[in-house]
Amino acid sequence: MTAERTGADEPGTAGPVATAIVVTYHSEAHIADCLTALRGAGLAVRVVDNASTDGTARLLATRFPTVARTVNPTNIGFAAAVNQALTTVDTDIVLLVNPDCVVPPATARALVALLQARSDVGIAGPRLVGTDGRVAISAHPFESLSSVLASRFGGSLMPVGLRRLLSGRTRRRAYDVCRNPGPPVPVDWVSGACMAIRTGLLEQLGGLDEGYFMYYEDEELCWQAGRLGARVYYVPEVEAIHVIGASSRDPSWIWPHLYRSMLRFFARHRRRTYPLVRAAVLLRALLGIGLSVARRRGQHPARGRAWRHVARIALTATADTMRREGRCTF
Repeated sequence: MTAERTGADEPGTAGPVATAIVVTYHSEAHIADCLTALRGAGLAVRVVDNASTDGTARLLATRFPTVARTVNPTNIGFAAAVNQALTTVDTDIVLLVNPDCVVPPATARALVALLQARSDVGIAGPRLVGTDGRVAISAHPFESLSSVLASRFGGSLMPVGLRRLLSGRTRRRAYDVCRNPGPPVPVDWVSGACMAIRTGLLEQLGGLDEGYFMYYEDEELCWQAGRLGARVYYVPEVEAIHVIGASSRDPSWIWPHLYRSMLRFFARHRRRTYPLVRAAVLLRALLGIGLSVARRRGQHPARGRAWRHVARIALTATADTMRREGRCTF
């Protein structure tokens, strides 16, 4: 793998206490706001661009020439790009930030302060809100068969009351924590759209798991951190603004990665229920294919392509192949 490395951090009177890592892919519309906020917080910033073909690389070069950046010739995935940037980090704390996420300086400082004050805390994430001010659910219990059926497969096909019942008491409690202000609380995992992590913890884990091209790498990270005794905290007192779905507009590309990552997580950590989750993924894909055929005269051809990809993944996704390391090649 080759990459173009350019730029450097701006000199200052005191070194930054944390480094923000931002992975971009077709992020021209949002990256300027993201980087402006991070630099306002006094953080070192590392950007890895995964072969964007829009104006992302040009914007970075012209508007943020002093920000350290790596331009990859191909899209190597989120986890691999983070690990690429991690090799250049020399601060004790790393912030992973999506390019469509704006982290106010006060939020960045609060997350860093929590890790500095609590040696038992390895990861911390803020409340996420959309551009319309609505609170996003960004703190979760680890997924189970029932929660996946409710959250991933329910949608408009399942009444709200039934989805809430299937989600379970633990997940409902996590939702309440997200919606109500309060002090920092321990949770199973927080969204990778914005999270602060101890650099030493990331290094101890060998970085993010590159077997996840995108999605579920944040849940996997928090799972592995917990196994090492590091606690994960959700900090609802501070917020970051996340443009939900800004990088997820093409289902024919996004959905196969999402469901493959889901299957991999269950194959690794929920082995007993993995066959049922795999069957549910296949059933949902077949239903999606059927609906796309029925609506062929309408729009959404990408949805049909997406579900066909997902069906092929489910048909070939044995537990052994999903547990095996390696990047997705579809």
